[in-house]
Amino acid sequence: MALNNASQTLVNESLDRQVSFLQTWKPQALSSEATTFPAEMYTSSKVYQLEKERIFGKTWYYVGHSSQLQGPNSYFTVEIAEQPLVILQNQVGELRGFFNICTHRAGPVALGSGKCNRLTCLYHAWSFDLEGNLRGIPDMETALDFDLASHALTTVKVDTWGPFIFANLDPNCRPLAEQLGELPEMFKRYRLSEWARIHSVDYWTNTNWKLYVENNTENYHEPSVHPILAKYYQKIKADARHYYYLQYTPYLTDSDGINSSPKTGINIEGLNEYEMDGVSTMSFFPNFAWILGPNVAIIYLIDPQGVARTRVRWDWLVPNTEAAKSPENLDPLIEFFDNIQQEDLKLLPEIQKRIQSFGYRPGRLSPTREVGTHLFQELIVQHIKG
Repeated sequence: MALNNASQTLVNESLDRQVSFLQTWKPQALSSEATTFPAEMYTSSKVYQLEKERIFGKTWYYVGHSSQLQGPNSYFTVEIAEQPLVILQNQVGELRGFFNICTHRAGPVALGSGKCNRLTCLYHAWSFDLEGNLRGIPDMETALDFDLASHALTTVKVDTWGPFIFANLDPNCRPLAEQLGELPEMFKRYRLSEWARIHSVDYWTNTNWKLYVENNTENYHEPSVHPILAKYYQKIKADARHYYYLQYTPYLTDSDGINSSPKTGINIEGLNEYEMDGVSTMSFFPNFAWILGPNVAIIYLIDPQGVARTRVRWDWLVPNTEAAKSPENLDPLIEFFDNIQQEDLKLLPEIQKRIQSFGYRPGRLSPTREVGTHLFQELIVQHIKG
């Protein structure tokens, strides 16, 4: 009994620390005081629940690529932050989003992807049209005062930036364009709607989702974790503002891996010299990111699936030419960037483990190399606190 009481005391003290951090938090100047989060921000189920409610329940987040839909009556399902959704095009091709939860007894109304005229629950066969209205209710003839309208699927706001589909669970949310800010204008010359999605991989890591995003919003780790990238380190330019982190890495004349001189026929036309001569890394709060060059784009979907479990979907896009889609072009690119990803995924669970240790304490952030991590952490707390 004494051990149980001691354990409960530790739990209560941990919750008190967590609440105290959130209640007393104030913005920190990166140059003079900013530190990384306390352990509870990466390990607390209470914090994770708040993130699901106040970040993934209130902001626009990435759910998929438009090529996952095949025109009118097509759909795909996705689960982000443990919220099951179905994204579809209705009979005239308009984009719609719903919770993938039947209003009878919570069965799924769709699995995977495909085409249909109605969404039909796999549990008791209630069916809904592609506007979410309940249309079919087998063996419910004797249910008195049954209101079909009140049993429609719960709608989710959906919008697009080029080929990228975003969802917002808040029916009173502000437009996606406000969260995107200047990003569409900055990257318009890439014309990403014209690129082909040619490869997809789901990576899983026993890591809190924020650790993965933080790793993607700084370049401080690159020389030690990714030796092949060390030669670029001193040339990197980085900025963080509004809802996004922006990083630019110029090609080097003796570069090998990220391809300093894209071959004729595999890069997108119409870019300016700056865009042709380097790679842009972008992270958009909370779960969208990319690595973007003139010849390849790797699109990130970052999906919290528990306090210390994260799915990362990588979609590979290339200009829609035979040369760009050829195995001779794709295979080396996929191998190169997959190796980079594996290096991160090998290390991040080790960091998660050590954050959970009694020996962990927050450390100072680099004013020059961790500008994106600082912004991301500020946004996290701002949204949790409302």
